[in-house]
Amino acid sequence: MNRRTLLKWISRGLAFCCAAFVAVPGVGFVVDSLRRKPASTATLKRIAMLKTLPVGKPIQVPVIDNRRDAWTLHPAETVGRVWLVRRTDDSVDAAEAKIDAFTSVCPHLGCAINMAPSGENFTCPCHQASFGFDGEPLKPREPGQENVTPRGMDSLESQLVQDENTGEWWVEVKYEKFEPGLTRKVART
Repeated sequence: MNRRTLLKWISRGLAFCCAAFVAVPGVGFVVDSLRRKPASTATLKRIAMLKTLPVGKPIQVPVIDNRRDAWTLHPAETVGRVWLVRRTDDSVDAAEAKIDAFTSVCPHLGCAINMAPSGENFTCPCHQASFGFDGEPLKPREPGQENVTPRGMDSLESQLVQDENTGEWWVEVKYEKFEPGLTRKVART
């Protein structure tokens, strides 16, 4: 082996080491971000003041949270919407008030659930599925129609908390997304 051949091998070896030094951490970063499943980030979010909720009339409230897309963080973004229904009036102590929370995503195909034009129930515009204010599917009003939803609206865990600074009562909801089209409620991962 002559000197030129030796220098070529040494140069190639150094170039390979430098390339590996840069490439291995970069590839590891990309692969790790794509294969890692996010842990369940469903935590209680403060979404509405109790005194702003009318008794028996559903109110749709946005859920604001940070959204992570692989390795990109989108701060303070609307990640979903929740229907809140207050069941008890002001004669009941705020700590004992009853609030129902439902996701605004239809369990049939995942469309957005809206208030019916009559204001008497919830409805899904995609296939005319209808739900009562208790989240249960309603029977069709006209013969020959069918309520195609496989289950009632997905209820969400909620609680009332008193703000330490102001003393106001707030509704906190654990916002989760569920698989559409199933007869039972299964949280998405």
